[in-house]
Amino acid sequence: MSEHKRHTMDFELNPAQRDLQQRARSFIGTEVLPHYREWPVANSDYSPELNAHLKGKLAEYGLAKLIVPKEFGGQGLGPMEDVIVLAEFSKSPRRMPGGPFAPWPVLYQAPEKIREKYLYPVLEGKTGWSMCFTEPEAGSDLAGIRTTAVRKNDHWVLNGTKMWRTGHHFASYTAVAAVTDPSKGPKGISVFLVDNDTPGFTKSRDIPVIARQWGTEQEVRLENVIVPAENLLGAEGEGFSIAQHQFNRFRLRLGGTALGMAERSQELAVEYARERKVFGKALGDNQAIQWMLTDNQYDIESIRLNTYYAAWMVARGGYSASRLQAAMVKAYCVDAGLRVIDRSMQVLGGRGLAIEDYPFFDFHNLLRMCKQMEGSTEIMKIVMAREILSGELN
Repeated sequence: MSEHKRHTMDFELNPAQRDLQQRARSFIGTEVLPHYREWPVANSDYSPELNAHLKGKLAEYGLAKLIVPKEFGGQGLGPMEDVIVLAEFSKSPRRMPGGPFAPWPVLYQAPEKIREKYLYPVLEGKTGWSMCFTEPEAGSDLAGIRTTAVRKNDHWVLNGTKMWRTGHHFASYTAVAAVTDPSKGPKGISVFLVDNDTPGFTKSRDIPVIARQWGTEQEVRLENVIVPAENLLGAEGEGFSIAQHQFNRFRLRLGGTALGMAERSQELAVEYARERKVFGKALGDNQAIQWMLTDNQYDIESIRLNTYYAAWMVARGGYSASRLQAAMVKAYCVDAGLRVIDRSMQVLGGRGLAIEDYPFFDFHNLLRMCKQMEGSTEIMKIVMAREILSGELN
């Protein structure tokens, strides 16, 4: 049995992880929850002063550059620490400043010239980056994209249409997936770093989404966009594998998001059930309310165990060896989190509908959007079935 597939019965966080969790919890409880109602809903609308304040506080609490490798000035923490902190951050209906992505691992391996232009400014917080993979006719089926990249001497020429340019609010460049060899299927897809001010790279429209704290997505056109040959990320034909690695990272992180939202929703529901008096007794004395709270706890514990186990697997075997676990987190934990949010809102009755008083509206809409992102729930079940039928599971 390979090392990364061994099971463990130790469910305790180690001392360093507990300290990290406590610092993240203290940051959210002290610096965010008492104040977030005074902030814009979307973090793309935060003022420079608010962004600077929050970034300074993150550094003060030791919560900056968590998963950036130590050799690049970060803390070099792993996937478990990442989801632990993300769970605490997700207890707030406001997002932290900066773009939605940490730099892809492949960027750390890029030539120094590329790192100087595209990696270091992101690590220093001077800019962000965005991503364009999805197209109007190709979503979960990444191999079906139609955007092309044709090599001409010392550059590539890109043409096509992309939807869901994520992270554009803070970005100075975009990672674009394009077909470089149609005869090779998924192995004929490559990723290019495109400066956002490149001629021919234009926004078609903004796309408002149901999660108001997310801001907007974008649809973009590429018309004879010239990209230097050196801006090919990784090797030609590696785009599909680069994308799959990113998708698995994001799927695991969604477990942390679901866990934080579910825990916060349960906290608010329990508090209300204890304090609210109906028909001469506490709301929580009613069996119907008790059942909703116990069902919530079932789901919360399941989210936590699924997410932590997947993070443990990734830490030992990498994302490519943990496709099943990442897909399970994405498919199960998001749905379980939505159930907890819905029940908690029901416990509060009409009060739960007040979007300025309680976070249920923002929690629900963001997590509901996550059901479609990085592969829908149905696609995750296909991924899981392939892994199960491969015969390689324990």
